[in-house]
Amino acid sequence: MSIKNAFFVVLFYEKQANKILDSTKTQIPRITLKLKPSSLQQYCYKHLIVSILMLIILPLYSAAQLNTSYTPIEAKGTIPERFFQGMKGTTEIKIIVEDERIRKKQSKDFKTTTRFTLQEIFLSGSIYYNDPCTQYVRQVANQLLQHLPESPDISVFVSRFVTSNAAVWQDGTLILNIGLLAQLENEAQLAFVLAHEIGHHQSGHPFRQYVRTQKLSNIQKRALDNLKANVAYTKKSEEEADAFALDLLAKAGYDTEAVSQTLDLLVHGRHDSPENLLARLSPTVVVCNEMERQTLFNTGENTKSHFTPTMIRQRQEQLSGSLSGQSFLVSEEDFVHINNIARFELIENAYREADYVLSLLHALLLQEFYPANTYLTDKIAENLFQLYLYEQRGQLKSLLNLNLENDIRLKGYHQISCSLRKMDEPALRQLTENYLQQQYQVHQESSGTIAIIMAKYMELVYGQKKARPYFENYLEHFKGGKHYWYAKNRFE
Repeated sequence: MSIKNAFFVVLFYEKQANKILDSTKTQIPRITLKLKPSSLQQYCYKHLIVSILMLIILPLYSAAQLNTSYTPIEAKGTIPERFFQGMKGTTEIKIIVEDERIRKKQSKDFKTTTRFTLQEIFLSGSIYYNDPCTQYVRQVANQLLQHLPESPDISVFVSRFVTSNAAVWQDGTLILNIGLLAQLENEAQLAFVLAHEIGHHQSGHPFRQYVRTQKLSNIQKRALDNLKANVAYTKKSEEEADAFALDLLAKAGYDTEAVSQTLDLLVHGRHDSPENLLARLSPTVVVCNEMERQTLFNTGENTKSHFTPTMIRQRQEQLSGSLSGQSFLVSEEDFVHINNIARFELIENAYREADYVLSLLHALLLQEFYPANTYLTDKIAENLFQLYLYEQRGQLKSLLNLNLENDIRLKGYHQISCSLRKMDEPALRQLTENYLQQQYQVHQESSGTIAIIMAKYMELVYGQKKARPYFENYLEHFKGGKHYWYAKNRFE
């Protein structure tokens, strides 16, 4: 929400509060800026009413905002103490193991490694704070933690990472990736993810896995044997965490069917499309068949991952019993709103990570629900431009190969990547130019992003002389825009 809009919303609430106060039969004088002692009571009444109205209306207002625009979350406000501890690497790490010799020999190195890793993550700017996503996820975590005999020191954070994953460290730092939050279907599934990671923490799995990794590295065995041992240990720890989570979900009152549902999502994803969404932008886009997709992306088993279809099925078979609980305990409305925010954030963060295919995929998927959202229009333009830029430099295939390391298991993602690999430079140029021209006709005076991307594209393809009118358009309509000085320099 912009500052201007926020001002008018608060002004509206203030007027409503005064109407409510006027409708009462109190003899307290109306509020003025110079408060008298006798007006203190009315002042408190008014701001209590304003607060209540804002709590009711603001979530609805924010949800309505997604229909037309979106502003990515940026870090702001006071840094929370627990966040600051993560940055400094001063969190307490408790290790309890049966083998005292292992503890003495390796616990110090483990603590150093853990603190260094967390410091790196927190200092990278990849962790949200003072944001609605983290606030909601922590509410769900609290629903679970209150049912443990001794509430562990768990601190929940949401990260900007786009992969569908979550992780916990032995100091109690639990990080949920925005990529996973965007894929979940309900609060019970979110609760399972959190309960599963809490189970890892309670069982000491982070330290035990570290110890086992160190042991394996010191044993002269064939690489295949080491890999098998690691996979077996991962399977065992995952099943233990699943069982812990199933029990905790039941105690909290969540629907335990969420366990199997979430495991399926980890393999197949929720937000996906079997069709090639690039075809919506141009009917001439080459579509890959299923055989080409599987051959190109090796979509079978990845033995390094505990999210493989085979292991997921094995984990599901180990779970017995299902209790009918609730899909939502905190708030269904809040979950839907936060899930939508997460999907927009996924688009933004994938773009920042240069995974333009993932960002483009989710922008096209969300556009089905928010066709008038200008942020999505802008992001599609930015992603197409960046993909074409890499193609012109002869680096597109290298970029696509690099992004495959994220192990994105979405058919829509593979379809777009496959089409881009089969396109030649003229075809991708035509696709990009057609979309930019269409959007420029509509948004050249209202979207600074479309205006500057069009100018950059014209300069890249046709030279500075052809691009000059487009830079001039930006300078005329977006004085003070974030690209103003860049455009001014290119124009002159």
